[in-house]
Amino acid sequence: MKNRKEIKSFLLAMMFVTCGSQLCFGQSSSGFQFLPKLGLGMSRNFLVDVGLIAFNYMPERTKAQYFDANISVMTLIGKHTMVMPKLDMNAALFPIDNDELITFNLGADVGLLTDFKQSTIMMSPKAGFSAASGFTRLYYHYNFVLADFKQYPGLGRHAVTLEVNISAFQGKGLKMM
Repeated sequence: MKNRKEIKSFLLAMMFVTCGSQLCFGQSSSGFQFLPKLGLGMSRNFLVDVGLIAFNYMPERTKAQYFDANISVMTLIGKHTMVMPKLDMNAALFPIDNDELITFNLGADVGLLTDFKQSTIMMSPKAGFSAASGFTRLYYHYNFVLADFKQYPGLGRHAVTLEVNISAFQGKGLKMM
């Protein structure tokens, strides 16, 4: 039991170190970004989603379209703590306002969900809206797992996340510090 608590403490500490170091990185004009996003949300537990590396593509630098793929780690924090390393894909499909500042997005997350006793593959299609060329994104997720949901009491079928996507400024010369 003590060993599980140490693992959970270590993972949470690494997550906060990663989030804190997010502000120290400037953006390059490359398509790859390190520490590209931070997401917060709710399922049955509070969740934190930290992007580790991302590839972004914005055709002709339009405000209304972008595509990105992230390797990230989602942590569900609560009575039943769970971690999921995952591949996260997002696309802005079309603008919903005349200024092209707000877009409709679709995406999907696929990863290995674990509570440190058992693991399963989880897939979450998602839909939502983004503002400021994808800098902030609000998503609704519907979660599918290959195992029985009752085996993962901290996971709900539905989730809502709010993401801050630093990599939306790729190539724009932004320096955080």
